[in-house]
Amino acid sequence: MLTKEDLIVGHVYSAKKKRIIGLFTSYYNDRAIIRKLPGGVIQYDSPTVKIGRHYPSITEEQFLKWEKEDVTNIIPKDDWRKAE
Repeated sequence: MLTKEDLIVGHVYSAKKKRIIGLFTSYYNDRAIIRKLPGGVIQYDSPTVKIGRHYPSITEEQFLKWEKEDVTNIIPKDDWRKAE
C-alpha cells in the first residue's frame, strides 16, 4: 500500500478497479500526477479526461483510495498504457 510520500509528480498510477477507456484505441484508466497543490491536493491527467477539459483535482487521501500501484516503469514513454 502506498503512502502520501510515494505519490510523485510525473509518475503514473493504476486503479484498483481497472476500466478500459476509448473507442478506437483502448487504454486503462490510469492517472498521471501533474502537480501537488497546497493543502494535500493532487492534480492529474488521465485518458478519462476529455480533450479541452481542465485537469481534475482530488485530495491525496482520495487518490490513495483509488490507486493500486505505480506503473510508470511499464508504460510507453509519452503515451498511456494500452489495454490488451
